[in-house]
Amino acid sequence: MTHLLTPQPTGVNTAHYWQGQLPVAFVFSVPGSHEKSASYPVAGATGENLSFALEHLHSELPAVFSSTDRYAYRITNAYSKPIAKSLGDASSQASNSQVQASENIARVLRDLDGCNLVILCGIKAQLLAESIRHPRRTVVYSWHISNQALSNKFNSPDVCKLPDPSARRQLRAKLWAYELLNSLL
Repeated sequence: MTHLLTPQPTGVNTAHYWQGQLPVAFVFSVPGSHEKSASYPVAGATGENLSFALEHLHSELPAVFSSTDRYAYRITNAYSKPIAKSLGDASSQASNSQVQASENIARVLRDLDGCNLVILCGIKAQLLAESIRHPRRTVVYSWHISNQALSNKFNSPDVCKLPDPSARRQLRAKLWAYELLNSLL
C-alpha cells in the first residue's frame, strides 16, 4: 500500500484543514512547509506516519476507524498559519497565546463541528482540550505522530534493533496506534 497519497479535494480544504467525511478528527500542531506547498494538511512524514497508524487502528477498531485513508477523517491544526524554520520563522510552533486566542479557538470549534471523537496530537493541540469539550464529543490526548516525536517516545531496544529505518518508523506508528487505542478503551 502506498502512503504518498494525493488527496482528492472535497469541500473547503487548506494547508491546515481537511474536511473528510467521518466524524473523527485529528488535531495537530501547525501546518509546516510541506503543507503550505501542497495546500493540504499532514502532507509530509507526519501524514505518512498517520497512514501507517490508521492501518492498525482500522484493523483493531473498525467501528471507529472505518477507513485506512487519512483523508477520510477531519484534520485540522491547533494553529492555522503555516510556520516552519524553512519558511523563515524563528520556530516551528505557534505560541501558546496564539493557540489559545479566542478567534483561534472559534476557528477550531468550527473545524470540529460534527465530530464526536477528537484526537489531540501533541502538546500544542492539547492546549485546546478544555475549549473544545462538548457533551457529545470524546476528546483524547496523544503524542504527536511526527518522526521526531515517535523516535523520542518509542526508542526501545526492540525498535532500535530493526536494521531498516522504514521498519522502525512503521513499528513506531503501530505502537502509537496501540497507545491511542488503549486511551479509547
